Amino acid sequence: MQSEENFSSLGQAEAFASMFERGAARLKENDHELTERYLRNMTVFSQVMPHIFESFQDYQPKKRHIYMEEGGELNLYREDIGVPLFSNTPRAQAEDKVRRALLKPNKTVLNLERTANHPSRHVYYSNKILDQVECQSEGLNPQDGWPEFVGSTIVFGIEFGYQLEMLLAERQIKHLYLYERDLDFFYYSLFAIEWQNILETFNRDGRTIHFFLGVSSEEFTEKYLRQLEENGFFMAPETFLHVGYTSPENDQAIEYFKKHYARQIMGWGFFDDALIGIAQGLKSLPKTKIAHFQGQDILPKWVKNIPVFILGNGPSLDQGIELVKEVRDQVLLICCGSTINTLKKLGVTPDIHVDIERLKQTVDKFQFLDQDYLDKIWGLSVNVMHPGLFDCFKRSGMAMKPGEAITSLMLNQARSHGDSKEYVQLNFCNPVVANLALSYVHLFGFNNVYYLGVDNGFKDKGSHHSVHSGYYKDGKESGFQTFKEAKLVEREGNFGGTIYATGIMDTSRVQLESLTRQLNKRRNFASFNLSDGAKIEGVTPLHIDDVLITDPKIDHAKVIDILESAFFTDPPESLLDKAADALISVEDFRKISQTLQQGWDAGIRTRAHVCDLLWSHHRQIYFLKGSVHRHIYDLLIGSFTYSAFLIVQFIFKFEDESEAIERARHLFEPWCEFLEEMPSMLQQASEYVDQGNDHLITYYNG
Repeated sequence: MQSEENFSSLGQAEAFASMFERGAARLKENDHELTERYLRNMTVFSQVMPHIFESFQDYQPKKRHIYMEEGGELNLYREDIGVPLFSNTPRAQAEDKVRRALLKPNKTVLNLERTANHPSRHVYYSNKILDQVECQSEGLNPQDGWPEFVGSTIVFGIEFGYQLEMLLAERQIKHLYLYERDLDFFYYSLFAIEWQNILETFNRDGRTIHFFLGVSSEEFTEKYLRQLEENGFFMAPETFLHVGYTSPENDQAIEYFKKHYARQIMGWGFFDDALIGIAQGLKSLPKTKIAHFQGQDILPKWVKNIPVFILGNGPSLDQGIELVKEVRDQVLLICCGSTINTLKKLGVTPDIHVDIERLKQTVDKFQFLDQDYLDKIWGLSVNVMHPGLFDCFKRSGMAMKPGEAITSLMLNQARSHGDSKEYVQLNFCNPVVANLALSYVHLFGFNNVYYLGVDNGFKDKGSHHSVHSGYYKDGKESGFQTFKEAKLVEREGNFGGTIYATGIMDTSRVQLESLTRQLNKRRNFASFNLSDGAKIEGVTPLHIDDVLITDPKIDHAKVIDILESAFFTDPPESLLDKAADALISVEDFRKISQTLQQGWDAGIRTRAHVCDLLWSHHRQIYFLKGSVHRHIYDLLIGSFTYSAFLIVQFIFKFEDESEAIERARHLFEPWCEFLEEMPSMLQQASEYVDQGNDHLITYYNG
């Protein structure tokens, strides 16, 4: 909230120097009062947030030109930009800025739309809720400014806290997230405002306050996402944003937050998907091996240093396929999803094939391939994969997918039978196959990675995959999939220019970047993006003509033998031939689902009441995460998040609070119907192996 003043003349500078001298004198005169406030604040932080107390107990600010305005507020001359932080009336300035912000909300946005011709009960009930949204919206006027109560708010830049005081005086907030990169500013807030009232407000049941002090934009977003999981992702797409002041650090944090917004609103999962994962995971276990971890040192150094190509099916694959053929003997090829059909047409056999999509359609593409071709490839996936995939490969393996009910069931069953092996959960393996490929690269400890055809977007809607892929026939789209009507976002290209991406492509890129940040901490790790697609932060852009691989030829079969021996083992015997419903605890689930149907009674009259009710339901589900019923959390949390979000979005959309709340009850009812049906679905859990359809066989040019 920096002042607009600019000391462009000698006279102005002298006037400010005189004013600063008087302000410094006032500061000295009020030293006792300011010190008392600081001690009160530090005392309350020592009781409520001792980590903040410890951080500032002996803190020495770098910005020393602090002074007091005539009205008693603190101000700071910023040497870095040559102006004071505030005008000469900081509180009045803060009040003006907050009031203007409240009239024109800045908030996150997500619009969920109906899904047609989808067999899942989750989609059926989501569509019922959306039907009610459309019906109940009739005759209601939209909400223009900030409502009196908001569920979630992020403040970028606390400064001395003056705006925060004004904001909280004007509005009630359930979950408050405070980001301040400049620790000096927060330190001076301990002298400027009374934190006790703020902390006491958010120490009530159902209210939360979270401080992100002195952290980078990346660290803020990562910590915020972890906290958001605890508070409920259903609030994320309805979060109000307030920018306290502009600075390079604040701007960077906001930009990074926006860029990674997809991680807040995608990948929630849903009930039917979790059931499919359970059924398919248990049926797949006898057919394959399961990943476990015995330490990175188990691999010889020469294996770790083998160049690895992750091959996607993007347009860029066509540009680099000759390079792939040229270096084939010196590198390990990991093929992603539908790329396998393209490689077969081009005369290339990968070493490893990875797939992650659980639907039978994923397996159908192998019908176009000869068994002799597949027998030369190691098939890797995760424990939600359709069991048919493991029938296609002579040798295969799977790791556990985090956040899945099948993973919780497998781990709980193994541990309860004394199995102490460190079974692998592949973080960042979603949402598409390239993410799974990099997760396996991370597990195996490879140091040199090249991306080709991993475009995460396209320059032209008509050229979204390799021309040799099953998406095209005779130079035209085969009818399997098109992006002509897709909603796209613009992203920076790997070699400059603009790339257009769908939401899932963009999320894939974000996930690749998140895992790359971890990989880049390895001393010898390096990765190169040869694709003329979206830029992947942390990965070095490299033109195909500039690739130089001088490594010796490798014995591919021997490398695969070493990897399988080091990282894969037989599945736990305690899980073989187990029926899904026997593991799930259906009666315990039924009790929880009945509890979640309760609470919306005549006492629910305000937005705060609705948010408190949904938050309490979220907490009941969330607490299962640390129990033997972790799988029930995994089963419920996705569909709950979707339903709760639609309800929250509706109640904040309209001006008439009481009428919106009354009508929102009709959105809660379909969710309760779904909860009532879920236990009967669980009793049939073993049958939830996806049966597929003929869409791929009909249209895919495999």
